[in-house]
Amino acid sequence: MTTTLTNLRPVGGPGLQRGRRRTVYRANTERVDADAYPADLAAVVDLRRVDEAAALPHPLAASSAYRAVPLFDPDSPLESAEDAVQLEDQYIDWLGRHRSGIAAALRAVAAAAGDVLVCCAAGKDRTGVVSALLARHWGADLDTVGADYAASAARLVERFAAERAASTDPEATAIAHRCVPETMVTVIEHVERRWGSVDDFLRSIGLRDDEIARL
Repeated sequence: MTTTLTNLRPVGGPGLQRGRRRTVYRANTERVDADAYPADLAAVVDLRRVDEAAALPHPLAASSAYRAVPLFDPDSPLESAEDAVQLEDQYIDWLGRHRSGIAAALRAVAAAAGDVLVCCAAGKDRTGVVSALLARHWGADLDTVGADYAASAARLVERFAAERAASTDPEATAIAHRCVPETMVTVIEHVERRWGSVDDFLRSIGLRDDEIARL
C-alpha cells in the first residue's frame, strides 16, 4: 500500500472553504495506508454500493467516523435511465432516481461536527455530484464548480488507462471517463432551472432548513 491518495482534495478547490469551521474533502477509494487521509476526520461518507465496499473495504472502515451511505438507491433496478448516455444526462437522472441516497449523504455531512471526507470509487461521479451541490450551496460560481469536477481528470490518468486496457466496450468507457467542466456546469444549471436553486433542490429531496444550514 502507499501513503498517497490520488484524487483527494477539498471540495470546491483551493480557497473555497477558507475560514469555514471545518473542511469537507472529496476522494476516490484505493488501497492506501490510513495516514493517506486527513487526520481526525469526524465522518467518512462512502457513497459506494455494498458490493463495491465488500470487494475493496475502505481503509478507514474500522474507524468510528466511517459511514456507508450508498448513493445509488438499492430499490432502483437501474443506476441511470437507459437513454441517459452522456454523463451529464446520467447525473441529472440521479437527481431524481437516487434522491434518497443524495439526501442521506448530505445529511451525513451536515451531522458531522468536524472535518468530513466524501468518497466513492473514482471520486469523480457520485462524489462529483455531491461535491458540486455542496460547492454551489456555499456560493461557488459555475466556473469553480466545473473546475473542481474537471480536476479529477489529471488525477485519474493511471486508473483510467488501466480501465481502458481491460474494457470490452471502448466507447462506453470513453464516455465514462469524460471529465470536463461543462459536464457538471450543465448539471447545476439544470438544478437551478428546475428547482430555482440548489437549496430548493435540497428541500425537495427532504432536507430540513436546519440541516441545510449545518452544511
